[in-house]
Amino acid sequence: MTPYIFACIAVLAIASGQILFKTVALKLVGRPLSEALTDTSVLIPFFLAATIYAGATVFWILALRDLSLSRGYLFMAASFVIVPVISSLLFDERLSLGFLAGVALIITGMIVTQTT
Repeated sequence: MTPYIFACIAVLAIASGQILFKTVALKLVGRPLSEALTDTSVLIPFFLAATIYAGATVFWILALRDLSLSRGYLFMAASFVIVPVISSLLFDERLSLGFLAGVALIITGMIVTQTT
C-alpha cells in the first residue's frame, strides 16, 4: 500500500473514533461518571473508539515511513471536514455557511499542498 492510503485509513479511523467518543459523551449527559463506568452501553463504544485510535496510530506510523510529516500531516485536515459532516447527519448538528466555506478552503489547501 502507498503511504497515502495508510494516511487516509488513519484519518478515517480517527473520524470514526471521534463519532464514537461523541456517542459516549451523549450517554454521559446528566449521569454521574461512577454510574457510567459500569454501563456497557457506555463502555463498549468507549473501548471501541480507543481501539480504533490505536489502529489509526499504527496506520499513521506506516504512512510516515515513506511520507514526510509536513506533507502527511495535511491529511489530518480531512478529519476537520469528515467529522462535522458525519456529526451533522448522526447528531443533527448544524453546519454554517462559514463552515462550508472553511471546508472549501481546507480541500483546496490539501489539493495545492499535495500537488506541488
